[in-house]
Amino acid sequence: MISRIAAVQRELRSLDIPAVLVTNLSDVKYLSGFTGSTAYMLIDLEKAVFFTDGRYSIQSSEEVAENIVVEIVKDYSKIYTERCAAYKKILLQPSCSINISSKIASSGVEIYLDEKDFMQRLRMVKDNKEIAMIKEQYNLAGRAFLRSLKSFKYDTSEKSWAAALEYHMKMLGAKGESFETIVASGIRGAMPHGTASAKKITKGEPVIIDFGSKEQYTSDYTRMIYAGNDSEVLKVIDVVRSALEKSIENIEEGKLCGDIDNIARQYIEEQGYGAYFNHSLGHGVGIDVHELPVLKPKGDILLEDNMIFTIEPGIYLPDKFGVRLEQTVLINNGKPEIISSALDKYVYDIIE
Repeated sequence: MISRIAAVQRELRSLDIPAVLVTNLSDVKYLSGFTGSTAYMLIDLEKAVFFTDGRYSIQSSEEVAENIVVEIVKDYSKIYTERCAAYKKILLQPSCSINISSKIASSGVEIYLDEKDFMQRLRMVKDNKEIAMIKEQYNLAGRAFLRSLKSFKYDTSEKSWAAALEYHMKMLGAKGESFETIVASGIRGAMPHGTASAKKITKGEPVIIDFGSKEQYTSDYTRMIYAGNDSEVLKVIDVVRSALEKSIENIEEGKLCGDIDNIARQYIEEQGYGAYFNHSLGHGVGIDVHELPVLKPKGDILLEDNMIFTIEPGIYLPDKFGVRLEQTVLINNGKPEIISSALDKYVYDIIE
């Protein structure tokens, strides 16, 4: 954690700002190691101070890195009105609430907003420990999915299968889900984020399952079930699979995120489905399941070694069906390494 705090202090020096108030809990976790639900950090050029309340006194003493000063507070507002007031200028994160920023401003402190969100950029490049924890979650979530397949039955509801998948993730040791599990069957698959509903899954219709597990770090998979032979469905699956594979083949250190997005987008456009690919190609995965880098049109972030991100093209045909397939990639020695290989198929054909 020492190097992470030092990186924040270097950024403060470059901005000529003496301190930053860290209010984003995921950033607090990244900088301190704390896994509780309420905490802040105040970092200046000399030290880093961690604030939480009495509920977390034992937990913080066990988890927070030794180089960080821990203070247990009864009134969080004093951080803003007294501790931040000790500085003439202070940097605030984009996620900082208006309530907090107003209290700091009322103390006469000059506020600067970190519009580039530099801590998110620090988190883009993972260290070896982070990579190992992310890989562990991908292995866990993949095993849970395979277990859920063994008990899958047609005519069960999307919600029931989502619950079964989440149950298996927790039984294998996950703290919870990375996000609300998506199970979208038939025409509901045309909604990119169609969370599980009471709809019954019918044999022969395509089903999108988007899920992930979470402990300290997260995972994110999208797989499909399809046992039919509809020519249009099979064609769209093939187009999306090809777009995914072409994108991964072109990943290397030094390329722009937007260039990788363009490979998938251009191919899908050439196949006649460009209007139906309506989201970015991928996103970073780490403490949060959606982080930088974002692989989107004109995305200007350069790919670097030890970045981890998804590649997940999709085609969504209104009132018909949707197809999305996903792999997660680690840039390892300049080249892509797939870390979502616990599930070696994109589409599972369940035939009862």
